[in-house]
Amino acid sequence: MPPKDPEVSDDVLEEGCYHLSLLGLSTEQLAAHFEIPRSRVTALVKSYEQKMKTGSVAPGDFDRVFWEDVKKEAEGDVKLTFLSDKGFHHGWKSELERLDGPALMSIYEASKDFIGADPNQRFLDYPPPKGYDPLAMERELKKAVGVIGELLAEKWKAEKTDDSPKL
Repeated sequence: MPPKDPEVSDDVLEEGCYHLSLLGLSTEQLAAHFEIPRSRVTALVKSYEQKMKTGSVAPGDFDRVFWEDVKKEAEGDVKLTFLSDKGFHHGWKSELERLDGPALMSIYEASKDFIGADPNQRFLDYPPPKGYDPLAMERELKKAVGVIGELLAEKWKAEKTDDSPKL
């Protein structure tokens, strides 16, 4: 058995294995991600289920959403902060991929304009978001502008190939 990671408790592994298995990850995938034997994954899931039956744990929506977010991030999805004409928003890259070109362009331009604005002018048009950190917002919007720019390029490329003459 590999040495235990002192930073990851068995309670966290139990909860993670349980919720991620409900989200469709196989025992093999969980074992590979957590670097533990498959038999331990199975035992952790059963242990968590037993704790739920006895009432010592009661998973709620917060737990489910947390592990869904962990799964999305592990699969390469990115949570972004961006700006639209209605203010600041948080969303996943996968959610932005579903938007059409004009909507993405509007978000891209609003976010880019905010980044380029005078720091003293920024919050005259939009109130600062909750928990405002003046340096963090610019970093987050720059990250979003890069990702949205890539999505726009992909949409433009796809539309260009769709519009090409067919013989």
